[in-house]
This record gives sequence, C-alpha cells and structure tokens, in this order.
Amino acid sequence: MIPNADKKIIDQIQEQAETFVKLAERKYRVKLDYSEEALVLTDDLVTIFLKLHKEHYIKAAVFLGSYLGETIIRNLGGKWLKDYSIKKVGKVKGNAHPITRARKRLANGTEDSLVTYYRNLKISNCKDAAFATDRAKLDAYGDILLEDGLHLELLERIKDPSLYRYVREEAAELFGRLVKDDMNEEIMKLASDRDLVYYSAIALQGHPVSEAYEPLIRQLKTNNTFQFKQQILLALGKIGNPEAISDISQFLDNKDELVGHFAAIALGKIGTDKAVENLLSIMAGSKTPPKLHAITAMEIMADNRTVPALVEALFSNDEEIREAAARALQYIPDERAFQPLLNCLSDRSSRLRIYAAYALAGIGKPEALPHIKKLLTDDVQTVRLHANNLVRWLKEGGLPKAKVI
Repeated sequence: MIPNADKKIIDQIQEQAETFVKLAERKYRVKLDYSEEALVLTDDLVTIFLKLHKEHYIKAAVFLGSYLGETIIRNLGGKWLKDYSIKKVGKVKGNAHPITRARKRLANGTEDSLVTYYRNLKISNCKDAAFATDRAKLDAYGDILLEDGLHLELLERIKDPSLYRYVREEAAELFGRLVKDDMNEEIMKLASDRDLVYYSAIALQGHPVSEAYEPLIRQLKTNNTFQFKQQILLALGKIGNPEAISDISQFLDNKDELVGHFAAIALGKIGTDKAVENLLSIMAGSKTPPKLHAITAMEIMADNRTVPALVEALFSNDEEIREAAARALQYIPDERAFQPLLNCLSDRSSRLRIYAAYALAGIGKPEALPHIKKLLTDDVQTVRLHANNLVRWLKEGGLPKAKVI
C-alpha cells in the first residue's frame, strides 16, 4: 500500500503547480485559478506553447501534472500519495494519476487531453457530468489569447507541411474555437485548398462558416481519404446547410462503414424535414448498414416523426438493428414505443434489454416499474446493475439520470 505524501512532498507539488500558474500569467496574461474553466485553458496552453519546447518535456510534465492534480483535489476531492498519484477522488473514492496523464498529453496531443481525463474522473467518481459551465469566463480567456495574436501563430502552424499532422490538427481545433468572423476569409482559403481542407474542416467544427459549404462538398466528392471525409462530414453537420442533405445521404451506404457513421452524425445535426424523409426512406429498404446509420441520425435528431420507423425496427430479425432502435428511443420518449419496448425486455440480447429498460423509464409511465424490476434477477450481471439504478431513480420519482451508449 502506497503511503500518503508527507507535508514536504505536498508543499513541493503545490509549489510546482504555482510555478505553472506564474508561467501562464507571465507568458499569456491569464490567471489560472484551478477551476474547470481554467483547465480548458490549460489544455489550450499546452497546444500553443509546450509543443514547441520538447527539451522541457520532463520538467513540463511535473509542472503540468502538479497543476492538474491540484485542480482535481480542489474540485473533486482526494489526497496526494507518495508516488504522486491521488487517492479518494470523488464519492467512490477512486484514484487519479495526474503526472502520468501530463506526460501523455505532452507526448500524444489532445487524444490524451487533460479535460477528457478530468471529465471522465468526474463522471465515474462523482456521477456528475456538468463541466466548466461559466461561459463568460471561457470567452474571456479566449479573448486574451486573441489579443496577443496567437490565432495567427496557429494559422501558420496549420499551413506548415513540415510539422507532424497531429500538431497541425491541434492547431486547427484550437484555431476554430478561438477565432471570430474576421478570420472567415482565411478559413475559406483553407477549405478551397485540397491539401489544407482537412484542417479547415477541423477548424470549422469550432467556428462554422456558412460559405464554406460549397468547397467542402466539392472536396467530399473528390477526396477518397477516410480521414478527410470524416472531418468534412462533421464540419458540414456543424454548418447545418440543408442543401447538403442529398449529398451526405449518399454516404450512408458507403463501403467504408465509418464514413457512413459520420455521414449519419452530420445528417442528425442538420435535421430538417428533408433529412427525416431521407432517413425514413432508408428505413423502408432492406440493407442493414444504411439502416443502422439512419438510426444513428434519428437518435441525434430526436424527432418524434421517426418513432414509428424505430418501433418497427424493434421487431427486426437483425439484432444490431433492434439494439440500435432501442438505444435511439432513449432520446425520443414516446408512448407509442411503450408496449414494443416491454416486449424487448425478454429479448435474448442483454444489451437490448438494457436499452429497452432505459427507454421505458424515460417515457415516464409508472407501469414500467414492475417490468423493470424483473430485470433485477436477470442472468446477466450488467443488466441487474442497470436495472438497480433505474429502479432507484424511478422510486425517487425521477427519470433516468443517464443514457446508455
């Protein structure tokens, strides 16, 4: 068993965290206060600055990890251990490894984001999904970075072919979150360049520009690289131009199922009557992959007009389609699905039994409770655990506090 950190170690950690705070204030005029909003900024500062100074990785990991750890303790609770990990985080008294995560963030980029790590800790250990809710504070941080012209440095990094792709991806993502409309012309130039449209699409997800619709569609039709198609589809979903629906719908039946998945996300975000019509037409067909993608889009749209098609899908011979339909109905509580979902509680698929139970609970009819209670003796432990949560929530008079994905 690892012993608790003594006062000397804790003082050192807090001093290292404060060193990071002072560095950020001196270099970027921002005050990190160990809040969740400041953690978002911290991730951004790693993207902006620390990536350029690889010789400082070891020292930076200590400073960054110390700051992350102090943020966790001040917001979620916990105590430092002698090995620089943290114990007793949150209600379930879990563990955290902030120094390790800081090293990964510096080495691997935003795929090992500090924010993602913290949010997962908060959800799993505190059962709380709320995060960094002070929008004004986040905007103020961004404005300070813009005043210093850091977005122009990011733009140059995006254009630099000598840099690693993940470095340019990080720059594009942050560029899109920082910039205002005065940079729309620059984003359009990126979108019209075959070699740079990928990074433009990433930026457009943070700062949608309606005029980028046409160059993105052209690139979507002519570029065969999966990564390019993925980002372009996500950007089109953010832009939300209904004229894109027909072009995007064609990709639901793409031979690459991942492309179909991202096309479904884009359609779901755009919505509109035309999207509903296209999705219902696909559901009336016989092919499984496009049906699954159509259900994903319906889940995102949460439009009641799709409920009859989803109910019909609950009776499909294909287990994947039944599961997908029940999962989607969690987001579209509708009494028309009540009886079919009850039937699903005895399906051979344990996942379907779970999805159906959550969808039933979401409809809010008291009659669902005795049926969900029967799952407390299910053969599968995971089903029993989910049923126990649902029964507790329903007895308290509330709706499910979570969805199952």
